Amino acid sequence: MNTLVCFSRPDLACTLRDYLISQRLSCVVHEVDRQYCLVLDDAVDMEQAKAITDHFVNAPHDPRYQAASWENNRRPVFTSRCDRPSSNLLQHSQIKAQLIHYPLTCLILLINIVMFGLMTVSIETRIWVDSMMFILPLNELQQTGQWWRLLTPDFLHFSGIHIAFNLLWWWILARPIEQYLGKVSLLIIFIIISLSANISQLYVDGPNFGGMSGVVYGLLGFTWWIGWLKPQWGFRIQPQIVGFMLIWLVIGYADVLFVSMANTAHTLGLVSGCLLAVAWSTVNSQDTSSTRR
Repeated sequence: MNTLVCFSRPDLACTLRDYLISQRLSCVVHEVDRQYCLVLDDAVDMEQAKAITDHFVNAPHDPRYQAASWENNRRPVFTSRCDRPSSNLLQHSQIKAQLIHYPLTCLILLINIVMFGLMTVSIETRIWVDSMMFILPLNELQQTGQWWRLLTPDFLHFSGIHIAFNLLWWWILARPIEQYLGKVSLLIIFIIISLSANISQLYVDGPNFGGMSGVVYGLLGFTWWIGWLKPQWGFRIQPQIVGFMLIWLVIGYADVLFVSMANTAHTLGLVSGCLLAVAWSTVNSQDTSSTRR
């Protein structure tokens, strides 16, 4: 067989396969001992395919690869030969793959959903959430020892639109960080951004706020700047998205919306995310292309 490369993750193999096909390099994916191997139909294509593969390994988030997958109308989770399984099997495989490869991203997502459910299911559970999860002034936290309140405002959402918007962006931005830097790195980034956003918002406007938006802005800043400082790491975010989020930040300060925005949390989250990107790019001299595929 004309085996090109093997990955431990099916979505990477499928994305590369779609791009190779878009370049008129015919190939299939075979599952061998829990490895997903791309096999070329014609050995003559090996040199060109290897050059593409080298670039893909170093920059898997390059938009060209994702675009090829969407153009081919394929999903990144598949059976041994990339054939389409039944809808139920596909759904089960997708959920299992997400839980395995993005455990921290999924855990934070689940906590938010559970907390939102508790806030809406009954008056009693809402009272419990209010009494245990809102942040308190630092002198009160020192007296009570309830330091978890510095983080728990992240999990408080006050409408369906509020939680849907924040969790969508969390899902988009957190997964690449967990995938290529690891869950420990994502956890550290999450905690630092949360503390920066929540404490600053507490000092400026008091304790009545909640939501993941400060964290979302932090991950946006981290992804944006790490893609600029370390382009070889493969992190990419479209300038239009950055522009939209920055405009939304300005609109919040203009106070023209029907809801009150936690502007300080957004701003300090963004700034802390950018600074973390600087720190990460400085400390981590090892290129992420050496991470496991």
